[in-house]
Amino acid sequence: MGIKHSISWFEWKPSQRGKSSNNYLHKISPKYNHNWTELHYAASHGSLSKLKEVLNSQGTSDINRKDYYGKTPLYWAAYKGHAECIEELLDNGAEVNSQCKHGATPLHAVSGLYPHCTLLLIKKGADVDKEDKWGVTPMYIAACNGQVECINLLVSAGANFTYRNRKTGFLPKQLTEHKEYLDWLKNQSQTPRPLKELCRKVIRKNLGHEHLDAVVTFDVPSSLHAYILLEELKIP
Repeated sequence: MGIKHSISWFEWKPSQRGKSSNNYLHKISPKYNHNWTELHYAASHGSLSKLKEVLNSQGTSDINRKDYYGKTPLYWAAYKGHAECIEELLDNGAEVNSQCKHGATPLHAVSGLYPHCTLLLIKKGADVDKEDKWGVTPMYIAACNGQVECINLLVSAGANFTYRNRKTGFLPKQLTEHKEYLDWLKNQSQTPRPLKELCRKVIRKNLGHEHLDAVVTFDVPSSLHAYILLEELKIP
């Protein structure tokens, strides 16, 4: 008899002890790729050609399908740092802020490892302040991994300064190695954000990632189009 559990799977198996006919509960952990679709496999392996093939033949009905852990193909492309697959999925309607069972988004998955993927997701409308179920933000993950480039991108996109442990107030050990940078970060966190930056953040949030492309149709100067779309964000 199979019993499904929120964290792992269990199944009853006959006892191997002596001649007892009693059953015991045998714990079986699900495979990490449980409930994967073809898009999950293609995205995780970074196979852009396969990804396009599946999208062309099957359409986008599974593009936001979640696996056992609530992770979409986009999450796995992000987790593995496959920028081309991330872009292809987003261009075909993938939900950039989809959360897994633990509340993590694709931006959480990249911010500790992949600056280029972090930049791509931010420009495509990822919520820079999204918290998982433990209150962890992409910036805190970047801080815990000493990913200064990712923190810079998040700060430039208007993220709140959440680089300290929210419970203890301590700095992640990996970040303490960057003393001069920490001084700069502290100064930035104590300086009021420019009004135009606050307005941009509100505009982008209200538009939602689905409508960011519509910005170019706004009857405003092209320089404002570029500002709203974060075109000045780059990796040195």
